[in-house]
Amino acid sequence: MKDNFFDKTFEELSGILSDFDPKPFRLDQVLRWVYVKGADDFSRMTNMPKELRGQLSDVLDLTPLRLLEEVESPDGTLKSLFQMTDGELIESVIIPEDGHKTLCASTQAGCGMGCSFCETATIGLKRNLSRGEILAQIVCAVRRLGNRLALRNLVFMGMGEPLLNMDALIGALEVIIDARGFDFSPRRITVSTCGWVPGIDRLGRENLGVNLAISLNAGDDETRNRIMPVNRKYPLKRLMKSIRGYPLHPRQRITFEYVLIDGVNDRIEDARRIVKLLRGIPAKVNVIAYNRTSAAWSRPDDRVMNRFQEILMSAGLLATVRKSRGGEIGAACGQLGARAAGGMNA
Repeated sequence: MKDNFFDKTFEELSGILSDFDPKPFRLDQVLRWVYVKGADDFSRMTNMPKELRGQLSDVLDLTPLRLLEEVESPDGTLKSLFQMTDGELIESVIIPEDGHKTLCASTQAGCGMGCSFCETATIGLKRNLSRGEILAQIVCAVRRLGNRLALRNLVFMGMGEPLLNMDALIGALEVIIDARGFDFSPRRITVSTCGWVPGIDRLGRENLGVNLAISLNAGDDETRNRIMPVNRKYPLKRLMKSIRGYPLHPRQRITFEYVLIDGVNDRIEDARRIVKLLRGIPAKVNVIAYNRTSAAWSRPDDRVMNRFQEILMSAGLLATVRKSRGGEIGAACGQLGARAAGGMNA
């Protein structure tokens, strides 16, 4: 069985190449073909000897993810369902922005955090992804778009809790940032967490310069316990201490995602709690309408959402109402995967 190309470090790839061809520039050639041009077959690497291309093809796999389903919404949001070599399923989403695209990538197959508003929670945690399976999602997006530069932002907000898969995430981020890899600016990368404090602390110690996003969704422990079980282990006081210690570069802010659920966390007093909780933190709050899943929740109307935003802004917080994307295609985390898993288990 071939090895996943993307699970290999640059040093390991250099060792494999040197076994076939000792010329030191071969590694740079291969990396450019894969990470810049999105090559999916060694035979396309026409500036390399044919024999070498064949030797590499025999031992390394450039297509470790199998595309099972791809759906596109009227707003241009493109969701992909992939099957990995062991049969587990993951999702990624390409989101259109002004003149560029953002990729939302997964770090786990399923998720074990149990957030009540998230469809991935109905799947449960299957396993962590390898760093190569994380990187392969980005490669697939580059191939789909035809140009690495068309992909401007990366967000790890797909299936799974990124900070429970830290070794693979850090390994992937190193390739994503490296000029020999995807050459992304750290400021264009966001890692989202439901509030896993040890992971926030470690990500801060790594000091890679990436953005941190917190799925907050409540300003009091009682409400957050109800909708996010992680809060029982790391309540808001402990979470906010960790967040306040996260290293930020000049003009960098921590993003707080706040999914508004009708009658649960959308009251005036909820907004005022958020103002108090975030005082003194360089913060941006994304107010998001609940994207309907199989849970028995509903979204508030636009008037309630705008009122919530206005309370935050009047207190000096940067707050935006983020439009829910891809609702027509089930683009909320886990919706394609849950449907496909249900069909496979039927």
